[in-house]
Amino acid sequence: MNRTKVKIVKKLITFLLFSAFFIHVGLAIEIDIGLNYGKLQLKDSALKDIYGDGYVFNTYVRLTPHNFFSIEASYEGGYKKDGLVGIYNENSTLEINGWELCGIFHYRFKQFMPYVKFGYGYYTYKQDIDSDFIRFKVDHHKSTYVVGAGLNIYLIKGFFFIAEVKHVPLKVKPFDIEKDLSGLRYLLGLGFEFEL
Repeated sequence: MNRTKVKIVKKLITFLLFSAFFIHVGLAIEIDIGLNYGKLQLKDSALKDIYGDGYVFNTYVRLTPHNFFSIEASYEGGYKKDGLVGIYNENSTLEINGWELCGIFHYRFKQFMPYVKFGYGYYTYKQDIDSDFIRFKVDHHKSTYVVGAGLNIYLIKGFFFIAEVKHVPLKVKPFDIEKDLSGLRYLLGLGFEFEL
């Protein structure tokens, strides 16, 4: 990641931490925990032909120090697909996991709360090709930004249903060739809220 991106990420993290700990000091802070499950749709057609779309889960903790703003820390996992690569159709596995820190802007009215989210993601990607000629294994990580939008629907006291779409641009270059692991996530889930 170049210096400009590092500075932007540092400013974003500083802003999120400042917002979490200094806005409305002394007042109750709402905490949400949730679990989402859904489909990761790869953007790159070549990788999509080999591995295909897959399913991911996303678990998160969200702090709401302000009526219109929250901070979310989350983990995404579950995408691990097998495929055949190369002219000899060699067995291969691709795995993608990541941690995210996002700021969320929302507005709640009655049982509905639409929101948009922007943040920072730290992703690990692994590719293993089982070749008779040479063992090919990649185990790297990459930082990127995250954008998304969603809707919480409040069912009964404390519980809510989640629908979210998230985009993670993830272009990586472990060797000489750049690969595009970018993709959309279509997620559904359930959450629970309480106050401290």
